[in-house]
Amino acid sequence: MRYSVSLVLVFVVTLALAFALTYTGLWPLTVLAGLVAALAFAREYGWSSLASFLGGLTSSALFIEANYVAFGAPALREAYLAAAVAGVPGFTFIAVTLLLTGVYCVIGNVIGVYIRKLL
Repeated sequence: MRYSVSLVLVFVVTLALAFALTYTGLWPLTVLAGLVAALAFAREYGWSSLASFLGGLTSSALFIEANYVAFGAPALREAYLAAAVAGVPGFTFIAVTLLLTGVYCVIGNVIGVYIRKLL
């Protein structure tokens, strides 16, 4: 039971920090979200990396949803136009954006677990 609580805490901390750091515009900063969550609560790589990935994925989805609520359909239209300029289908662009935030959080989580094991 105690181990599952630490996984939930990794998820929640990663979600909150990644959501806040996404608004900086520097998405690689979300590595810090996984790093902080891992240093505080993680014990091993496997499950904590999954919790961190899901936290990053959820934070990115909430970021897109918050922009859609605040600005309406033009926010998604801009994403589709940016994808068209890059020569990528719009849905693929948004999916890669979601996954990339999760991957950044996993990178931070792995670094954090490694540092925690060293300490």
